[in-house]
Amino acid sequence: MRRRIAVGVLAGAVLATAGFVPAVAAPMQKTVEDLPFRVDASNQAGWWNPIDEVGGIAYFAYNAPGPTAATHQVHLAARSQDGAWTDGCLQDAAGACVSFVDDNGHNQPSIVVDGEGVIHAFVSMHHEQWNYFRSTTAGDVTSLVDATAEMPDQTATITYPITAHGADGDAWLLVRSGADPQGRRDGVLYHYDPDAGAWQRATTIAGAAGYSFYPDDLQVDPDGRVHVLWEWGPWPADPSRHLGSYAVYDPATGATEDIAGQTIAGPVTPDSGGAVIWRDFGTDEDISSYTPALQTAKMALRGDQLVGITYRFIEKDATAYDVLHASWDGTAWSSETLVDVSELGTGTATSATIDMTAHGATVRVYAAVTAQVCGELRSQVVKIERAEGQDGWTYEPVGEQRSGQQRLRATTTGAGTDLLYLSAPNANPARLSYAEVPRLAPRRQGEQLADIVDALRGDLGGTNVAQGASVVASSQLRADTGPERAVDGLCTDASRWISAVGDAAPSIEITWLEASALDEVRVRSGYSVDPGTSAVLRGFTVLVHTADGWTEVGTYTANADRLVRVDVGGLIADGVRLEISDPSASETDVARVFEIEAIAATG
Repeated sequence: MRRRIAVGVLAGAVLATAGFVPAVAAPMQKTVEDLPFRVDASNQAGWWNPIDEVGGIAYFAYNAPGPTAATHQVHLAARSQDGAWTDGCLQDAAGACVSFVDDNGHNQPSIVVDGEGVIHAFVSMHHEQWNYFRSTTAGDVTSLVDATAEMPDQTATITYPITAHGADGDAWLLVRSGADPQGRRDGVLYHYDPDAGAWQRATTIAGAAGYSFYPDDLQVDPDGRVHVLWEWGPWPADPSRHLGSYAVYDPATGATEDIAGQTIAGPVTPDSGGAVIWRDFGTDEDISSYTPALQTAKMALRGDQLVGITYRFIEKDATAYDVLHASWDGTAWSSETLVDVSELGTGTATSATIDMTAHGATVRVYAAVTAQVCGELRSQVVKIERAEGQDGWTYEPVGEQRSGQQRLRATTTGAGTDLLYLSAPNANPARLSYAEVPRLAPRRQGEQLADIVDALRGDLGGTNVAQGASVVASSQLRADTGPERAVDGLCTDASRWISAVGDAAPSIEITWLEASALDEVRVRSGYSVDPGTSAVLRGFTVLVHTADGWTEVGTYTANADRLVRVDVGGLIADGVRLEISDPSASETDVARVFEIEAIAATG
C-alpha cells in the first residue's frame, strides 16, 4: 500500500522552523487581507491554479517584481493557521531568484502540493518549453529549485498549466501542448507519483487538426477519475473560444467518458459526439467567430459527480461577456444566466476570471464585475450562491472594490470554507489578497446585483442641484473642454472641464437659481489614461455661496483621490466655487474635472 505522510504535519513542521507555530483549528471567521509582499503588475491571468491548501496551510503563487523593467520573479507564500505568512522565490542551482520576461495574461504560475508535502510549480510558459520547480523540503516555500530537466516531452511547447490533487496524494497537470507541424495544439494530461518521484505523460485528452485546445479546469474525484474541462479555438490561437467541452479520464482503465458515461475514443475531437460538448455552436457562430464566443470556464464536483459548470459567454455583436451556469439533467445540457451585463447599464462588464465551488448542499460561483467610473475602471468580486432546493441565486460582494480588473481562483477546505486568491494587478500598487468565505457562518441576506454595481459605480445617491446650472471658469484648454462639462452629469474623459496650460491658479464657479440646504459637495477629477494619481486635482479649496457670501467648507493639499466628498453640514447655498492652487502632478499641469456635484440635504 502506498505510504502517505500527513501533509499538514509536514507543512506545520516546516513553517514552525521558520518562526511559525500552527494554531489549533478553530471555526473560521470571514476575513480578507492583503499579502504583506510586493506583487508585480503582470500577475494577471484568470485560467491557472495559483492556490492550494493542505493541512490548514494556504499556498499562494504569484508574480513579484523582477530586477529590470518588464520582468518578474515567481514567489510562493504560505499562510499558517494563525495568519502568519512566509515567502520564497523560485531558485536556480546557485540559489538566486529566477527572473522571467513579462507576458501579461499568459505567464502565470500554477501549483500543487502532493501527498508527501512536496510543492510543484509550473510557471511563465506561453508556448515555450517547461519551466518546472519543486520544493526540496516538504511544505517549504523557500526551497523550490529548478527541476525542469526531469519533465517528459522536453521539446514540447507548453501553455496554460492547470494542476489538481489526486485522490491518493498523486498530482495531475493539464496543459496545451503545441503540435504545430500538424496544425494543432493538443490538451495533454501528465501524472506525478510521489513513490516514483517522477512526472509521466498520462494521455492526450483532446486534439484535432485545425484546432487549438484551451484548458479551463481539472479536478480528480475520490475514485481517482480525472475530470477535464476545456474549450476549442482555431489553430494556432484566438481570444474567442467555442464548443465548451467536458470529459472524464479513468487512469485505471485508460478510458475517456462523457457526462452520460459513454466511452469516447481518444483523443477527443470537436466531432467525437456523445455528450462531451456542453455549449455547442449557436446561431452565427463558428470556430473563428469573434462573437458569439466563450472565454474561460470552471466546474465543481460533489463526490464523483459534476455539479455544474460556470462560464463566460458573449452574444453576437455584444461588447461584454455575461456569466452563465451549465448543468446536466441526465439527458441534456442546459444553461442559465447569472450575470446579464446588458441589464447592468453602460460601461459594465465582467473580468476574464471566474471560479466555482461546491460543499454540502451549497454551490457558489465567484465572478468579477467591472464598471467605468469617471475615467477609472473599477471592479468588485461577487459571490453568487444557491443552496439545494433554493429558487434563484443570491449575490454578495467579497472584498473591497479595486482599481482595474481583478483575477481570482478559489479552493475549498475540508470544513467547507472557500479560500480565495484575489489579484488586483492594476491597482496602484498591484495587490494580492487572501480571503476566507466560510459556509457555516450565519448567511448574509442576498443583495441585488444591480445594487452591487451601483455601489461599484460610486452612485452615492442624492439630488445634485448643480447639474445643468450656470457655470464659468478662469480658462479652458479647448472648445470642447469648457466648464459646462463639469455639470452635465456625464463622468467620462470626453466630458471634462480642463483648464488652459499656463493657468497656474484655475477656478470654476457654479450658481443655481434656488438656494438649497446642502449635505455635501463631490469633486471628481483625473484622467482614465492615468491609472495613478498624477492627473487628479492636487490642491484646492471648496467654497459655497450663502446669504453671507462665500464660505469655505474644505481645503485639500497633496490630494490623491479621484473623488473628494466635502461635508457642507446643511448650509443653504446657491453656488459652489473651486479655487485650485495645485492643478495636478502631471507633466501637462492643468485642472481636469469630470464633475462637481452639490448634493441637496434630505429630511
